[in-house]
Formats: sequence, structure tokens, C-alpha cells
Amino acid sequence: MNVVSASALVLLPGLGADPRLFDPQRGAFPALFSPDWLGPRDHESLSSYAARMAEVIRARVPAGAEMVLGGVSFGGMLAAEMSAILRPRTLVLIGSALSPREIAPGMRVAASLGRFVPHAMGARSKKLGRVFIRQLGPMGRKDREFLETMIDAVPFSFLTWAGRAIFDWRGASPACATVRIHGDKDRIIPLPAAGVDVVLKNAGHVPSVSHAGEVNAVLRRVMGT
Repeated sequence: MNVVSASALVLLPGLGADPRLFDPQRGAFPALFSPDWLGPRDHESLSSYAARMAEVIRARVPAGAEMVLGGVSFGGMLAAEMSAILRPRTLVLIGSALSPREIAPGMRVAASLGRFVPHAMGARSKKLGRVFIRQLGPMGRKDREFLETMIDAVPFSFLTWAGRAIFDWRGASPACATVRIHGDKDRIIPLPAAGVDVVLKNAGHVPSVSHAGEVNAVLRRVMGT
């Protein structure tokens, strides 16, 4: 049965993914909007990019409509940054962070090394994406293959830009109500010691896929449906 909500639900996918990431949510939330990525500008900051993405969302969500805004991982960071612009009723962070300090130190190293990989080499290699996905935590084979189809389609230049932008970011302090959903087996953004509202057992970095039913249940409560 489809769920009808008076609020707009807007979710941004994680780095290496696209709006297909929320296919497991669309049955419950058929009006869910997940924007396509914009191409980043040269040396663009995460804050500047978030402001441009906010305009895409503002053009899609009716003026005056209540909004539940959120995202997975990188998408959640962008949503947190956009919350000051879009003023959602609730911000939902799924396996995400409010500061780069919450991200595993090894990811900073990987992001730094990514700058030195020639783009031509990175664009031709699917092995880098496969290695990254295997670090995302527990998930079934079908879920892993689903994520692989997305990361294969993301330009390598976007991945290297985002890696730099994330670690140059100062973080966000959202003024709106915030709900954090996090897996206890997340290796990319380890479970924070405090501030998490819903801890998903045996979930890794992409619980919207691996634990879709539990994530959808939280979203229903947030949406008031």
C-alpha cells in the first residue's frame, strides 16, 4: 500500500551513488524526490555546491510545503549544509556526519591519494569502486552488485572533487530537528558515541539499502504517516 504524506520527502544519495540508491524507499514514499548531481565547479567548496543543489530542490518542492530533507553519507552532509537555506521541518541523516572529524581517518588518506591518480586511469578502472564498496560493511551480494552499478556510472572527477570538498568542509550545526540513523558496523563513518537516534544492528554504511525496512519505518515516523 502506498503511503501518502502531506510533507515533501527529499533525500540525497551518497558519494558514488545516484538517485537509484533510494529505490528501496520509493514503494513506501512514491513522491520521494532525489535530485541528480550537478557537475562541480573548479575548486568548489561543499558549501557552495550545497547552495546550488538547494536551488534545484527549491524549484521542485512547492513553496510553503513542509519538507523532510535528508541523505546518505555525503548526501547527508550536503543536506545538513542546505538545512540553513531550505529550512526543512526535519533533517534525516542516514550513515552520515555533521563534521569531517566523524569520518574514519583512513578515508582522509584515501581522499588525499585520489588526487594523485590520473583521471584517465581512474575513469577506466572499476577496481577502485569495487574495493570501496567492500568497505561499506555487511550486505548481501545483490545489494553489493546494485551499488556497483551506480559507482561505475559516477565520473572519477566527481569522486576526487567530493573527497577534497568533504575534508575541507567545516561541518554543520543544523538548527532544525535532526534524526540520525546509523549502522553499528559502519567503517566509513564509525558509529558516533553520542547524538544518534536510531542504531541499526549489523548495518554498515548504506542502511537505506541493506536495512531498507528499518530505515523506511523511521522515515514513516518522521513523516507522520
